[in-house]
Amino acid sequence: MFDTADYQRAATRLDVPVAHVMAMAAVESAGETLWIVGNRLVPPVRFEAHWFGKLTNYRFNDDHPDLSCVSWNPDLAAGTKAGAWQQLQRARALDEDAANQATSWGAFQIMGFHWKRLDFASVQAFVDSMTSNGDDGQMDAFVAFVEADPALHASLRIGAWLDVERRYNGGGYGGAYAVKLEAAVALYAGQDAPVAPRVLRRGAQASRARCFEIGRASCRERVSSPV
Repeated sequence: MFDTADYQRAATRLDVPVAHVMAMAAVESAGETLWIVGNRLVPPVRFEAHWFGKLTNYRFNDDHPDLSCVSWNPDLAAGTKAGAWQQLQRARALDEDAANQATSWGAFQIMGFHWKRLDFASVQAFVDSMTSNGDDGQMDAFVAFVEADPALHASLRIGAWLDVERRYNGGGYGGAYAVKLEAAVALYAGQDAPVAPRVLRRGAQASRARCFEIGRASCRERVSSPV
């Protein structure tokens, strides 16, 4: 997990309150940067079948309907950490680049299809960054993501959580995501050490906290259309 110095480094670079960065990680993943799956440490992931379908021109819809579809379907998401990685690996066997792009990665759950927007040489380079220098790569990717969207950056700085909800997740939560961010900020404000707000989670096995807390009204776009 991130430590105080990690959060402070990101907050300083972005010129935002530390509690705001902590809240984003908490609501996205309970602040988890690595999972233990089998005997391996791996970053948190969530594979999105509708994005895999879109990125592969839906050519796997018929033979692999659990991995490729037209519209977002929450029932297709894995319910365990091991299951999330198994789902990703199965999709990789069909089209590795598309699978990596159709997956949200790390503590901040950034979609792989943003690799070019974040100035990575390839989607694989983005994926590799999720485990580079411990968990520094995940924090660096989040900082780059925010810096790439000045409006999101401004809203994160002042705590305009409804706008953060819309810009970071593409909308569809009806304000529920914003409420959770605001609650997490209230919890963290003035604290020196991060303590993941487990109260924000409903399923300990969830690959993304909010998918299980608020019904995943939109586990969809992770901000914008693919590059």
